[in-house]
Amino acid sequence: MKGNSEQYGRIAQIFHWLSMLLIVGLAVFGTIMTDVTDAAQQTQMYQMHVTIGLVVLVLTVARVVWIFVDTRPDTPPGLEGTQKTMFTWNHNLLYVVILIMVSSGVGMLLLSELGLSPANVTPAGIQDVPPRAVHNIVSKVFMLLFFLHLAGVIMYQVREGDTFGRMGIPWFKRSS
Repeated sequence: MKGNSEQYGRIAQIFHWLSMLLIVGLAVFGTIMTDVTDAAQQTQMYQMHVTIGLVVLVLTVARVVWIFVDTRPDTPPGLEGTQKTMFTWNHNLLYVVILIMVSSGVGMLLLSELGLSPANVTPAGIQDVPPRAVHNIVSKVFMLLFFLHLAGVIMYQVREGDTFGRMGIPWFKRSS
């Protein structure tokens, strides 16, 4: 269940993959929902977005706490200099951006006086609250960091070794 110097533990792996699925889903869903023209459907989509966003908030807090409880693997072998720095910064910035994104989402709800219940959310109700601009911008920053992370993972996997194995997916292991 816990990590070691070579790979993340099962709990960290579950946090990672569940977070990835939910957050990427939220990013795609959030982009689509803003363009829906049917008001009732758009309201339902906003309510679902808030529901999943609150789940991501709880999951991210648990994940950050787990970082301090679990043993983290060493930086992947072969990463040095700029690559190692980019690896560290990308991971840290992803956490910061996710926390800013969920905080701005909660801020929209609280400043619009809708409360934290997703059932109260309407597109018009959160239209003119300041955290909305932050949420918009930070979601784009997240997507940039996500694609940089994905590119780095694929590049490392192809060139160096078993980065997917570190995260619980052993099927793409490079043969020596």
